[in-house]
Amino acid sequence: MISRSNVLLASLLAVQIVLLAVSVMTSGGAESRTIEPLVVGISASEVERMTIATSPDDAVTFMRKAGGWVLPEADDFPVDGDKADEMLDKLLALDTRRLVASNPVNFARLEVKADDFRRRIELSGSSDSAVIYLGGSGGVDTVYARRADENQVYLGRGLNSWELSTQTATWVDANYVNIAQADVRQIRVRNAQGDFTLLRADDESWTYTDLRAGEMLEDTKLPGILRNAASIRLVEPLGSSARDDYGLAEPTVSVEVHYRQLIETDATDATEATEANAEAGSTAEVVDDEAAEPQYSEEMVTLTFGAALEAGDIVLKASQSDYFVSVRETTYQVFAELSRDDLVKLPESDLGGE
Repeated sequence: MISRSNVLLASLLAVQIVLLAVSVMTSGGAESRTIEPLVVGISASEVERMTIATSPDDAVTFMRKAGGWVLPEADDFPVDGDKADEMLDKLLALDTRRLVASNPVNFARLEVKADDFRRRIELSGSSDSAVIYLGGSGGVDTVYARRADENQVYLGRGLNSWELSTQTATWVDANYVNIAQADVRQIRVRNAQGDFTLLRADDESWTYTDLRAGEMLEDTKLPGILRNAASIRLVEPLGSSARDDYGLAEPTVSVEVHYRQLIETDATDATEATEANAEAGSTAEVVDDEAAEPQYSEEMVTLTFGAALEAGDIVLKASQSDYFVSVRETTYQVFAELSRDDLVKLPESDLGGE
């Protein structure tokens, strides 16, 4: 038989359970917290400056100007505005939906500590600014994020720390020289070994202008020479001002690249229209073959290589650009190490062949 005291205790326990349930539902727990943007007080259009850092010595800064995003430390070298805007939108989309930690003891583990982080992002506008620390990942396309002025760490979605690179080449058009190889007609290389000119004889073959009687072109290195003369990717833009330590007053290597440039004409448009018709299955000719003959202008770009930088990259200035850049040493070596022996071979009969 149940005693009155046991009934009373059971009743009190039931009341406590009900009160606890009511407390959980109304206590402002994770489900009832107000979800806000991680960064408040500044919108994407108001951000004028964005700095991404992996350490005090490794950072890149973008500035928004009338013409778009630029690199102020490289004399306003243009940045890919679409990419910068996309990343800014992702940063400002981070919110307080998923609270991960609020105790500073966890900052180092999550890599959002002031002196131990994966990325430190500083956003500045005319009236406000914010600093965000981005840490490790809590899953696919997620990142731990904390405002510098708060202890709360949140799990942000749609972003990874590695997307915010401090390598400037990932934020700009890295194609410093970009010529179709088929359009290159002549390459002249001057280096410590001499002066070497290669001419395109026709669409398939080249010749070396300094061949002597009985000599033939050794074309083993030609593909590398052509490829590097026509297409050079920068490592880092250096700015538009020449500096003495760039070593360009007495360049170590210079390369002249002569090429043809397609002239846009009515005939060009007609040829493109004919090709479009062919792709669509139509046999209609827009113009006759003679009228559709493409026209070209003759162009030349001079590549002047200078000194080696601390990182081992080489200074380069292309005549068609206002900016000096650094490029990989491997690009430089293609031209710096070229010698006459690389371009000349004797007929097989002179080499002991039959």
